Order: sequence, then C-alpha cells, then structure tokens
Amino acid sequence: MNIHRTATLPLMLAALCVGSGCAQKPVETAVVPQGPTEHEAFVRARKNEVLQSLAICESGSWGPHSNRITGGRGTYHGRFQYTPRTYITMQQRRDGTVLTTQEAIEAAQDYEKAASLTEWVMFEQGETWHWPLCNRKLGLTAKVKEINAL
Repeated sequence: MNIHRTATLPLMLAALCVGSGCAQKPVETAVVPQGPTEHEAFVRARKNEVLQSLAICESGSWGPHSNRITGGRGTYHGRFQYTPRTYITMQQRRDGTVLTTQEAIEAAQDYEKAASLTEWVMFEQGETWHWPLCNRKLGLTAKVKEINAL
C-alpha cells in the first residue's frame, strides 16, 4: 500500500501544477533595437556623400568649423551658404519652427543642423535649385533622383 501512495503522489502533484498554472513561463528576452539595415546604411552613405560634395562646392569644405563661414559679402552663412530668410522659410516648412534672423544664422553655421535641413530640402522636397551653380556642376538633381529611387 505504501508503494501505491508513492506512485500516485507525483501524478497528483503534476495534475495540481497543470491546473493551477505553475508551468514554467517562457523566458523573456530583452528587445534590442536593430541598427540600420545594409541597404539603409548604403543610402545614408550616398546621401552624406552628396551633402559633403555640396558643402565643398558651396564653401570649400564640409563639416564643423570653428570660424564663422560667410559668403557673398556676409549674405550667405555656413557650409551650405543659406541666407537667413531661406533658412527661416525652410525650417518653418519642415517642422513649423519659427526662427529669428540670428537663430537662422546660428543654425546655418552649425554643420549638423544645416546638413539635416539641406538633406530634407534636397531628398524630401526635391529642391536642388537652391544651389544653382553647384547643382549644375555636381549634377545634384540626377543624384537626388537616383538615391531616392534606391
């Protein structure tokens, strides 16, 4: 009789465990954000190449600079040579932000901010005509179309 009880006990415990939900929960894993795909990285690199070549064409170099960059007797600012009015207009069209003239000049001098706005203007709006000489020299319109088709 003692043998019978020993054999039944594990069956009863198993039945209780299944009925009461004491089965093991699946192991939860942390969600790790994925980086850009190979294709996204390729497109990003192509866009950066176009932005860099435009900055070089417009101002002679690309990237941040410790000195203020101006052209056209102080009319144009930063690596992408924005007028304050153009920068203000583009920024407002992009996200509704209204900048003062001084804020627009400062933003145009900040390479990262100006490159981000320029990328939006060229690749999202398709407006390469803001840089007429460099557009023609670099073939920006064709490059933007090609990259946007990727």
